[in-house]
Amino acid sequence: MEKLKTIQKSRINKTRNFPSENGLAFEKYGKSKDFSDYTEREISEMILGIYKDSKNLLVDGDYFVDLNKVNATKCVLETVSYYKKPTLEDYKTNSHNSIANIRTFYVKNYFLITDEEINGIKEHKITRYLHKIGFLNQGRNQFRGLYSIANDYGTLLFGKYPKDLFHPIKRYINGLFFNDDYKISEFIFDSEIEIHTGN
Repeated sequence: MEKLKTIQKSRINKTRNFPSENGLAFEKYGKSKDFSDYTEREISEMILGIYKDSKNLLVDGDYFVDLNKVNATKCVLETVSYYKKPTLEDYKTNSHNSIANIRTFYVKNYFLITDEEINGIKEHKITRYLHKIGFLNQGRNQFRGLYSIANDYGTLLFGKYPKDLFHPIKRYINGLFFNDDYKISEFIFDSEIEIHTGN
């Protein structure tokens, strides 16, 4: 079970008592129009914009995307921090961008991608959603405006992109909504940084 940010009990109770005043779309996207049918976990999920029964997610532009219509996801990696500070020689050979030398990834945005336009666009930002559920942490100091992800796996998935960067898609899109970690498997890694295995 995916671990989501805990919603305070007082907020859940307030939402249960006044569902229409809390902006939940349960009548349109939920499993029932009767709010008493929902468990605390389901209410917590709806507060976070998650409607698993209809496979709908409230994306960052405050509109819903049907995940059945999503054919790819995208991560925009802005910069990284290192264990070993790069030298001038490292910049010539790109050896500092070995996956084993990267400490933290700093991401600009995550997107869901659809073939057809929804709300006038095909790329739907979910960065705020991933921060709201407790996965992404806000960067500080020189990384302000970005979101940090630790390089815990220290490996490239399919030899193409850092496994840690696919993790939120794997768990909080595929796993959470479809119970299939690779349901939406096309992952676009957008970065000017050329990360390699170091071999």
